[in-house]
Order: sequence, then structure tokens, then C-alpha cells
Amino acid sequence: MFKDLVQGLKSLVYPPHCLVCWNHVTAHSPGPGVCPPCQAAIIANRPPFCRKCSRHLGAHINQRHCRQCRNAKPSFDFAWSACLYEDPLKELIHRFKYGQKTQLRRLFAEIIVSFIKEYDLDIAQFDVIVPIPLSSTRSRERGYNQAQLLAQELAKAFSIPLAENNLQRIRHTDPQSLLDEKQRWTNIKGAFTIRKLKNLRRKNILLVDDLLTTGATASEAARTLKDAGVGTVGVLTLAITAERT
Repeated sequence: MFKDLVQGLKSLVYPPHCLVCWNHVTAHSPGPGVCPPCQAAIIANRPPFCRKCSRHLGAHINQRHCRQCRNAKPSFDFAWSACLYEDPLKELIHRFKYGQKTQLRRLFAEIIVSFIKEYDLDIAQFDVIVPIPLSSTRSRERGYNQAQLLAQELAKAFSIPLAENNLQRIRHTDPQSLLDEKQRWTNIKGAFTIRKLKNLRRKNILLVDDLLTTGATASEAARTLKDAGVGTVGVLTLAITAERT
């Protein structure tokens, strides 16, 4: 990607620093732009998991599902999330989405791949990887879709075909981050459509995004796909928010 090339050239002139603590990052650091101590500080998502969205259940160990899934009953079949949405990852995701730090996709993909392998999750059941799309307005503003960049890395890592333009966002919505839980479900309703349905029909789809909060966006995308006749719809994200009490 051109932006990655530009950032690479800049690093020859300006020594790279960690995007979290601003300490110098050597050329041999395992993750681009993040020093080893800050990588180690990223909080992994651990059991007990919600059976639906994989949210850490915390003290509610006797529950099968988290409060969000019990109340909303999302349309996807299940979701996997590798980390908790806490600093320093919270700051890194913000820089990835809004700060043009697209090189972080490689580190994020490595974290997700490690999570899949650690829990021996059945990634091979999926026929196609589909990134959660942005609206055309948001795409022009940002210049890229962070979910698409992440999906590209995961498609390569798992050798699963990538469908980048079949699921489309047809309605520009208010940013979900500015809305409360109930408003998010209303805001995203009817936001997606499918092009070239024959490429997806009866196939098992893995939706990819950077973050799962209420699950409203992923659920609406899954509902659109299921209404069109696809098979299983799973969701894979880098991070998930903590369970709300």
C-alpha cells in the first residue's frame, strides 16, 4: 500500500518510536510501531466466554451468555474476539482507524491468528471472509476501511477466499461510538445490501471487523446475509468490550 511505503521511507529519516509509549522501536521489534513491553501489555480475551459473542463473562461464570447477547439476540451464529478493548490496544485501534497507522494491521492479524490457534477454533469451516464495509462517505473521509485491511491479512494467513465488494453499506449512519446501546441497533438497521449474491449463497461466511461492542453492526450484516440464503455466519474481531453489568 502506498501509505505504508511513505511511512517506511519516513522511518529511514526519523527513527521509529512506539505508538503507545514513544520509546524507540528497533528494526528487530516483532510488531511494526509497537515496542515489546507495550505488546505484552495488550490484554487477551480469556475464558469463560459467552457462547454467542465470546465476551469474557467475568464474575458471571454460571451464565451461558453475556447480558448483551441475552437481551439483543444477535443474528450471527457466533463471534470470536482475540483481546479486550482496553489500553494500550484501545489507543492502537484508534490510531489504526483514524490516524492512518495502517501498518498495525500486520500486528493485529498476528494477534488474531495466535488466538485462533491457542483455542483451536474451527476457522476452516468458513468458505469466504467478508469485511464489514464502510459507507462511501466514511470511506472517502478515512481513505481506507480498517476492517478490509485486517480481512486481507487474515485471508492470506488462513488461505480463505476474500470477498471485498459483495457486502455493501448503502446507508450512511451516525457513528456507532456516539450512540447508546439501544440507539446503535436502530441506527444500523437496513444499512447493508448484497451484490452478486451467487458468490455467497449457501456459503459459510466469516465477517471481519476490528471491534465488537454491542454487536449491532455485525448482527445487521449477518441478518442481511442470512436473509439472502448464506449458511453459517461467524464474526471475527480483534477486540471486544467488557461485559456491562
